[in-house]
Amino acid sequence: MSRRPSTRESRLEDDLFDPDKDIEEIYAGLPLRNELVVATVREVMGHGAYVSLDEYGDTRAYVHISELSRTWVKNIRVHVREGQRIVAKVLRIDPSKRQIDLSIKRVPEQMKKLKLLEAKRGQTAITLFKMIVDKMPEAERKKADDIIDILETHHELLYYGLEFASTATLKDLTSIGIEENWAKVIRKITSENIIKATVEIKGTAEIAIPGGDGVVHLREALIAGKDNVREKNSSIIIYTEGSPRYAIEVQSEDYKIAERALENALERIEDIVERHNGTFAFTRKK
Repeated sequence: MSRRPSTRESRLEDDLFDPDKDIEEIYAGLPLRNELVVATVREVMGHGAYVSLDEYGDTRAYVHISELSRTWVKNIRVHVREGQRIVAKVLRIDPSKRQIDLSIKRVPEQMKKLKLLEAKRGQTAITLFKMIVDKMPEAERKKADDIIDILETHHELLYYGLEFASTATLKDLTSIGIEENWAKVIRKITSENIIKATVEIKGTAEIAIPGGDGVVHLREALIAGKDNVREKNSSIIIYTEGSPRYAIEVQSEDYKIAERALENALERIEDIVERHNGTFAFTRKK
C-alpha cells in the first residue's frame, strides 16, 4: 500500500495552485508558493539557514541544507553567510504558524539576477516617490496612493511608471489622469534622478580610397555618416584604430533604434566611398 503524502508534501507537489490557500497566504501578508523572493541571511546553522524576507517586512523563513545547492554541501558556510542577500523560491507555507520554507538551488542563475534587479528598482522607486511626495504641499500628500495607482495601472510597476515620467511631457502625464501640479514635480524629480539604460553597438570599418584626394574623401564620408544619424536619443562616435581601420560606436536607449542609426551611418559612408572608387567593409564586434 502506498504511503499517503503528508500535508506539507502535498502542498508542494500536488496542488501547485490552490486559490483558497493562496488567498489565505495573501491575507496573512506572506508570499505565494513558488514565488521568487529576495531575502537576507540572518543565522547559519548546521542543518540550514534562517533568513528574513526583504519584501515582506523581514518575515522569517528557513532554507534547509538540502535546498542550498545542487551539489553536496560539505561546509554550509561556503554557500551562505550572515548578511548575504539571496534569491530563493517559496516551497511551503503554513500561514497559521507563519512558517515558510525556501529553496535556493531551484532558482536558475539568470532568474536570480533578474529578481535582484527588480528588487533594486523597487527600492529605487520607493525612494524617488518619497522625494516627490516631500516636494508636494501637505494638503496634496493624501493623493499619493492615487498617483501610485495611476502609474502602476499604466506601467505595471511603479519604477517603470517613474522611468516613463523621466522623459515624458507634461501632457503625457496629465493625459493618464495625473494632476498638473503632481506631474510637474514627478517630471522634475525623475528626470534628475533616472538615467535610462543604453545599448551600444560597436564595430570596425576598413576603408580605402585611392588617389591623391583619398584622405579628403575619406574624411567627407566619415563626417557624412556621422551626420546621417538623426534618431532621437542616439549618438555615434567614429575614431581611427590606425588606417585603414576606423571604430564606429552607436549608443541609444533602444536596440532597434541603435540598429537603425548604425545602418544610416554605414549606408552614407559606403555610398561616398564607392562614389570615389574606394573599398568598404564593416565588421561588427560581438
